[in-house]
Amino acid sequence: MKKIKALSLLSALTLSTFAFADVTIKVPDTIEILNANGEKASLDGGFFSATKDLTLPDGENQIVFRYKPYFDRGDDRQTYESYAVITKFNAADTELTFELPQYRNQKEAERDIKNFEWALVDQNGDAIEVKKDNLIKDGMQIGRDFPQEVREYNRAGGVAAVAIAGTAMPVTLPAIKDQPKGEATASASAAEEMLHFWYEKADAETKARFKAFVNQQ
Repeated sequence: MKKIKALSLLSALTLSTFAFADVTIKVPDTIEILNANGEKASLDGGFFSATKDLTLPDGENQIVFRYKPYFDRGDDRQTYESYAVITKFNAADTELTFELPQYRNQKEAERDIKNFEWALVDQNGDAIEVKKDNLIKDGMQIGRDFPQEVREYNRAGGVAAVAIAGTAMPVTLPAIKDQPKGEATASASAAEEMLHFWYEKADAETKARFKAFVNQQ
């Protein structure tokens, strides 16, 4: 019986740890998430929910979104769109909420939407530090390829860029051949961990090039 209770307690603690091991952003219906960490964003919540949840891993994240406030006039709805905003931030084990301007009328929204001020605030109401920029594309805005645009933005090193595989500074690993056996094993293990880490960070194109390189060796 004691063993069963101990296992139950351990399971509860484990589930509790996993439950709070992510970053959740509460996304109102006036925010359109266009990309999250280089991929199409997946939000949780009902189709008609006023707020949905975007769950991200702890650490550095990058998202692209638009602010789209609207005004109802009888059976009609007038929507105003901001530029696509790209932003990166660091957070862990927290719930974040968008802090957005509330326009009093359509004239005010039309005037200010392209330069709107916003923030991500935590559960204490404090704004977290973010790097932000506009992800602007000339010409037609319909059918934009945001994953590709984000990759190009990151390669160019914009204000809100994150490191991508293939552009990171080279890392010099300690030489293994002259090390004692125990240290050599540890170094090899560290190198393997780093390979796994950067491979998981890479996009599909970089992974394909890496596989081709390995197959040639």
